[in-house]
Amino acid sequence: MTASEIARETIKQITVRRVEPTPENYTQIYLEVSGKPAKEDAASALRKALKQLPHDSMEQTNWVNRWEKVLKQDNWQGLADLLKEAMLQQLSHSTKWPKAIRTLMQGWDDKRTGMELARKREMLERVLINFGNDDTLSDKLLGMANNWLPADARVEGIPVPDELKEVPGAAAVPAAIEPLTKEELPGEVQQFHGAFTILQTLLKQTLQLGLIPRLEGYPDLQVEAVAVQESTERAKKVKEWEALAKSLKALLMRVEVIGAKEDDVRGDIIDLLHLLLSNIGELVADDSWLSGQVYAVQSIISGPLDRAKLKQAEKSLKEVIYKQGLLKHSLIEARSSFKTLISSFIDKLKYMGEASELYSGKIETYAQELSQTDDLIKINELVNHLMRDTSVMQTDILRSRDDLLNQQRVASDTQARILKLQDELSQLSEVVRIDQLTGVLNRRGMDDAFSTEIARYRRSGELLSVALLDIDNFKSLNDQHGHAAGDSALKHLAGVVKRTVRPTDIVTRMGGEEFVVILPNTNLDEAVTTMSRLQRALTKEYFLGNNQKLLITFSAGVALFQNEDDVSSILLRADQAMYLAKKSGKNRVMTEIDLRESQS
Repeated sequence: MTASEIARETIKQITVRRVEPTPENYTQIYLEVSGKPAKEDAASALRKALKQLPHDSMEQTNWVNRWEKVLKQDNWQGLADLLKEAMLQQLSHSTKWPKAIRTLMQGWDDKRTGMELARKREMLERVLINFGNDDTLSDKLLGMANNWLPADARVEGIPVPDELKEVPGAAAVPAAIEPLTKEELPGEVQQFHGAFTILQTLLKQTLQLGLIPRLEGYPDLQVEAVAVQESTERAKKVKEWEALAKSLKALLMRVEVIGAKEDDVRGDIIDLLHLLLSNIGELVADDSWLSGQVYAVQSIISGPLDRAKLKQAEKSLKEVIYKQGLLKHSLIEARSSFKTLISSFIDKLKYMGEASELYSGKIETYAQELSQTDDLIKINELVNHLMRDTSVMQTDILRSRDDLLNQQRVASDTQARILKLQDELSQLSEVVRIDQLTGVLNRRGMDDAFSTEIARYRRSGELLSVALLDIDNFKSLNDQHGHAAGDSALKHLAGVVKRTVRPTDIVTRMGGEEFVVILPNTNLDEAVTTMSRLQRALTKEYFLGNNQKLLITFSAGVALFQNEDDVSSILLRADQAMYLAKKSGKNRVMTEIDLRESQS
C-alpha cells in the first residue's frame, strides 16, 4: 500500500471505530494499517513502569499516585520537580545515613551518660517499629543516638526530635506516638506483632502452668502471681508493660528467696538422710540382704536428684524387697521346720533313753528272780518273758532308729534349702553391684573391688595396674544412630573386654561410656599390652546399630598403683592419660609416664 492508501484507510478506520481523531489515535491506527510496530512514547513507558512498582505501604502508594497525576495532566514541569525531589532525597540519604550509623555506634558504646544497653536497645527497637518505613528514619536515629552522648561529645546542628523531647530525660523513646492498627503495620512490623502475641501467650501460660501451681503453700504469692497473669491479658501500651515487668520482677525476687529457703531445707533433709543411711549401713555392715539397698539409696542422693533415676531405683528396690519378702517367708518356714525336726529328734532320744532305763530295770528284776529259783518251769517262764520284752525293746529301738534317720534326712534337706534361700537373698542384694545394662560391676562394685585389691597389694606387695577406657566419638554415635545404638555399643564393648581379659582381671563401668579395668599382679607394660589386645579384638568384631555394622574404638589411660595412692588418685592419673590419648588421635593407649613426659 502506498502512503496515500494507508492514510485513506486510517481515516476510514477512525470513522468506523468512532474514536476521537486525535494525533495519538491517528498515529496508532496508521501504524496498525501499515503493519509497522508501534513506538512506545515516554508517557506510556512511565505508566507501564509505575504499574509494576510495589504498593505495599501508604508512602509507596502516594509516591506512585503523584507520578500518575503528573502524567495524566501532561505536567512535564511537575515531572521535572518529582525527579529533582527524588535526586535530592537520594543525595540527602547518602550523606545522612553514614553520619547516623557512625553516631549510633558511638552512642551505643559510650557509657558516660549511665544509660544501660538494655534501655538503648529498647529505644532503638521502638524507633525502628514506628519509623521503619519513614523517610525521616535516619534523622530519628541520628537525633536519638546524639542524645546518648554527653553534651560535650554531641554532633552540633542536629536537633533533638520532638518525639524524644516529650519523655523526661530527653533520652527516652517517642512515647507520644500512637501505635498503628495491625492492618496498617508494614509486613516486617506485622511479623514482629505476631511474635509479640506469641510471647504474650507464652508468658501467660508460664505463669498459669509453671509458677502459680508451685505456689500453693504461699497464698499471698499465688494471689500476686494470678494478678500478674491477668495483667498480661490487659496490657497493651508500653507503660502498662513496664508496670507489668516491675511487678513480675518483684514477684520473681520473692519466689527466688522462697526457693533458696526450700533448697536449704531440702539440703538439710538430704544431709539428715545421708546421716541416717550411714548409721544404718554401719549397723548392717554384715547383713548383705540390706547393705546393698542402703548403698543404692546413698548413691542416688549423693548426686543431683533426678526423678527418672528415683523412679527407676524405686522400681528396682520394690522388686528386690518383694522377692526378699518371699524368700524370707520361705526361710522362716524352713527354720521353723528345722526347729520342729530338732525338737522331735530330742524327744525320740529322750524316749529311747527312758525305754532303755525301763528295759534295764526289767532285766535286773529277771536276773534277781532267776538267781532265787531252781524251778525249771519258773526259769523257762522268766526266759520267755525276757525274750518277749527284749523283742519289744528291739522293735522300739529299730523304729526309733528309722524315725531318727528319716528326720536326719529331712533336717539335711531343710538345711540345704535354708542355705539356698540365703544364697538367693545374697544374690538379690548383689544386684546393686552389677550394672544392669552391661552386666559388669557398677560404681559400687568397683569400689568394693578396689578395697579388696588394694588390701591385697598392701598385704602381698604384688603390682596393681588400673586402665580407664572411654569410647571414642560416643556422642556422635548417639546423635547419628540413636541411644539404642549407644547402649548396644556399651554392651558390645563390655562383652569384648570380659572375653579378652584374664579371669582375675576385674571389669567395671564407672559411668557413661567410661570403663575401668583393674589388673592385679600386672605391671605397666603388661597393662598396655592387654589394652592394645583389647583394641585389636574390637576391630575384629562389629556390632549392629540400626541394622548397620558399626565399628567402635576406645582410648585408654593406664596407671600403676603406688603406696601413697588411693582410689581417687590412681583414677585421676589414668583419666588424664586417657585424655592425652584422645588428644593424640584417639584409638590408642597412653600411660602416666607418657603424661609426665608431655607435661615436662
